[in-house]
Amino acid sequence: TNERSMSSSSTIPLKKKKKALPLKEPTRSYLKSTAKERWTGFAAASVFSVAYYLAPTWLALTLMASVVSRSFAMVLTLPIVVSMAIPARWIQELGKKMLTTSFFLQIPKYFAFEEYHEFADEDFGKRAVEGKQPVIFCCHPHGVFPFVATCALMSAAGAESDTGVSTYEYKDRITEDMPTAVATVLRFVPLLKDIVGLFHIIDASGPVLGDRLTRGSFALYVGGMTELFFSSRTREVVFLKKRKGFIKLALKAGADVVPVYLFGNTTCLSAWTAGPLAFLSRKLGVSLTLFWGRWGLPLPRPTKCVYARGLPLGLPHIPNPTQKDIDTWHAAYCDSLQALFDNYKQFNPDYADKMLLIE
Repeated sequence: TNERSMSSSSTIPLKKKKKALPLKEPTRSYLKSTAKERWTGFAAASVFSVAYYLAPTWLALTLMASVVSRSFAMVLTLPIVVSMAIPARWIQELGKKMLTTSFFLQIPKYFAFEEYHEFADEDFGKRAVEGKQPVIFCCHPHGVFPFVATCALMSAAGAESDTGVSTYEYKDRITEDMPTAVATVLRFVPLLKDIVGLFHIIDASGPVLGDRLTRGSFALYVGGMTELFFSSRTREVVFLKKRKGFIKLALKAGADVVPVYLFGNTTCLSAWTAGPLAFLSRKLGVSLTLFWGRWGLPLPRPTKCVYARGLPLGLPHIPNPTQKDIDTWHAAYCDSLQALFDNYKQFNPDYADKMLLIE
């Protein structure tokens, strides 16, 4: 295939895998759990969805209160002022401590989480430590809140799986090695910036990402917030056909790209996809729309989540790529993502009859 012939031009040869691909058994799984662990995981996951719901609500109430009562508006403004004054680095340090507590490490058990790594944590860790070819982890689809990626982070950070705690040698550096790129506006929206900031975020602008690749890797939601308003519990849509900037960026920087599919991101929560809030969310790249889950509340459903990570595509370093170079590798990436979806959807019952639409 085109993908196979292209992979041979990679500047960093991959470690040969002993397991046949696609994988038949999960790299780590969280199917064995007690009722207490699942309820704890539910409570921990709900912290994020409730906070994500209340933050824009608080901002809206503050604006409305400014019209009705100036004194009341000043009271509501206090948390916003505090949020704006807190340095991003403080939030990141808080996240590193908070997300590794036993309370949050139960989140994967609530979602009966499983992950399949064709590209192993150890291989990525060695690249990071040895300063080899950086990687862009391209995640799909977006969803209201990335609970599948959150589970993967908890797993890598030390959550005890069915086979024990992860032996990933570099797990203490996981958030440093793989920050997540987010829309510029999200880094400045009071309250919301503090929620996502717990996971170590960087600006998704081209210059910032280019600079990041000189020092390390990062995760990127290629389709962005738009995917949230087209995917649902019955179909999967990823916006990728016209999103080629990440391929150009990787070719110019000598980086590689790794497809990641997050089975469950669009089923944990449902979003209102019409109306002015949805329109505003699409324009700003920030979720300001209504969403719901368990019991009709902004609480995640106990749906199964599966994280599938493919192999690096094998991009060469082309300092000045032509449009043909970009189109060729972009097409190869689309094929790789489609194969990843088709190979691993069988491990999530909610996806058994789903088709992936690449728009």
